[in-house]
Amino acid sequence: MAKDIWLTPEEVIERKQRKKLLVKGFIFLGTILASALLTIIANQL
Repeated sequence: MAKDIWLTPEEVIERKQRKKLLVKGFIFLGTILASALLTIIANQL
């Protein structure tokens, strides 16, 4: 945590953008996996 003190404002913005991108990516992948799982379950019924 102490390292965060030494970040420049540009680095802080960059990290926030990267984190936001990762979260969106995981939501996207999660949605795809969930729909694939539902499709497989529905086809087996």
